[in-house]
Amino acid sequence: MPHPTRLPSYWLVEGTAATACAVRTSPADDLAHNIGALKALFARTTRDSERVIFPINDSALEAGNQSPAFYCIHSLSGAGGTDFCHLARLMPTVRFYGIQAPPKKMRETTFGGSVEAIADYYARVLVQFQPKAPFLLGGWSAGAIIGLEIAQNLRSRGREVVLFAAIDAAPENTGAGRRPWHPVYLLQLAGNLPRWIIHENLMKKDVLCSLVRRVRQKAIALVKGGIAVKRNATDANDHAVEGFIDLSRFPAEQKVFMKRLYAALLAYRPKPYRGNVVAYEAQVKPLFHLPQLGRVWRKIAPGSTIVTVKGTHASILRKAHVQALADDLRERIARIASAPAESAQKDETANGSAG
Repeated sequence: MPHPTRLPSYWLVEGTAATACAVRTSPADDLAHNIGALKALFARTTRDSERVIFPINDSALEAGNQSPAFYCIHSLSGAGGTDFCHLARLMPTVRFYGIQAPPKKMRETTFGGSVEAIADYYARVLVQFQPKAPFLLGGWSAGAIIGLEIAQNLRSRGREVVLFAAIDAAPENTGAGRRPWHPVYLLQLAGNLPRWIIHENLMKKDVLCSLVRRVRQKAIALVKGGIAVKRNATDANDHAVEGFIDLSRFPAEQKVFMKRLYAALLAYRPKPYRGNVVAYEAQVKPLFHLPQLGRVWRKIAPGSTIVTVKGTHASILRKAHVQALADDLRERIARIASAPAESAQKDETANGSAG
């Protein structure tokens, strides 16, 4: 695949992303797993940046490297790439690029106000960054939803998206999932309990303490949200974000952006997608909720391939569980990259036979 066009330096993070990934893949990370703090550090060190696309692995930094380019869309925090560091390290034959919400644009009150608008912004950047060749996109959590709309936008511009990888997330508002009181839903929820207990390893003191903190955080957010609903306040969804992310680690403008984007994700209604989708689903589901990703993605993109991999939503891209995902994605990208070469070889053979 052709190398993306080299653009002015402000399009790329100069060292910050590489530093973040180096921290995430260091032995200290195996002990800390302090993802929120790292993302906050990343945001603070680049808060006036207008950069959108930056290299994550060494392959993306190599001038003239013709290996496939894979673009990773940021999650709710807007800090692109840091979630994909371990995956990128295991796939050196692929050029990994992160797509981040430019910290300077986070301060704009409309940026992130709708999935369609933020996806259009990123699609325009991608088309300029890579004016030729098909796109390979991926996203985890909120990035999977934004990524779907980016793929739709690129296709509407006449660009080819040969692969979209959705990692343990899918849009709301599809009507594809079973109701929580459906017997099959309840059986699957009960079947998930043993896996959840084994994965959480509740006998460890630090794990139990972490679980208690998460439950407390969720309870406080629910109470705040309930009070907001009762007062007919407009910030009910804002408190929902506090239930699963410790916002105290983030700068004020980033908190506002995250809450705005979360509301946009809840309001987003996806259109049918005709492209190639592979959805990676974590084997261990949340304790009280089944995402039903397979049902959702097969409704949006009927030809979707669903791949179950080890881990939870939070751990699926961490060092302990990411290997299986990396192996599967590497093989899929290799097949896509080899297809044009095989086609060209067949054409040459056919032309030779005709001569």
